[in-house]
Amino acid sequence: MSIRRLLALLLAASGCRSAQAAARFAAAPPPVPVVRFRSGTTAFSTYSGIDDSLTAVVRDSAAWTQLWQRIQRPFFPRPSAPAVNFSREMVVVAALGRRPNAGYDIVIDGAERTRDGVAVDVLVRSPAPGCPVEAAITQPVDLGRVPVTDGPISFRERHVSIPCDAR
Repeated sequence: MSIRRLLALLLAASGCRSAQAAARFAAAPPPVPVVRFRSGTTAFSTYSGIDDSLTAVVRDSAAWTQLWQRIQRPFFPRPSAPAVNFSREMVVVAALGRRPNAGYDIVIDGAERTRDGVAVDVLVRSPAPGCPVEAAITQPVDLGRVPVTDGPISFRERHVSIPCDAR
């Protein structure tokens, strides 16, 4: 085989790989910015007035006021709801519901555009069996802001068991 033929084959093969890599890169769903109401890696609040598991999208101030009052029900005096500009952003909410101890957590972990709308990623953490945890009934809830969209919002939960030595 001549050197020219070998070079032509190598160039053709690398062109195919580049096209495949570009197609895979182009197929990656674009991220949607999420600004959580609390910085860090844990839920907005470990204690809330939401006793049932819940995912929700809040698109207006009336619904926001109502949900905020529900979240803050255990606290007195209740803090004021953070200001939200509903002409530009929506609030996404993920609540774990009532849990038997303080070993549980829920965090809005990101979002991305899909064919159908926006998918919000939610990380749910629970203690591994037998781990010592604080004996307190909790209702973890997390909140985030995302840009306004008219399309549907879905939630994708990923469950992780936290080993005892990781606490």
